[in-house]
Amino acid sequence: QYFYTAVSEPTEGLPQFISVGYVDGQLFSQYDSVTRREQPRAPWIKKVDEFDPQYWDRETQILQNNEQV
Repeated sequence: QYFYTAVSEPTEGLPQFISVGYVDGQLFSQYDSVTRREQPRAPWIKKVDEFDPQYWDRETQILQNNEQV
């Protein structure tokens, strides 16, 4: 499951857009408008680089597009 949250008027320190991904209730990825990069949040998902080195770049691009919407 992915959850997107957008804030129209963020306060200092609060991202304007955030996306979090969960599998079986466990957070595995996060993107926000401050870092502008999707990042792994669970040890097991970090292994995706071994099989698909471009995975995080592709997912980041998708979320940057979603952020604009």
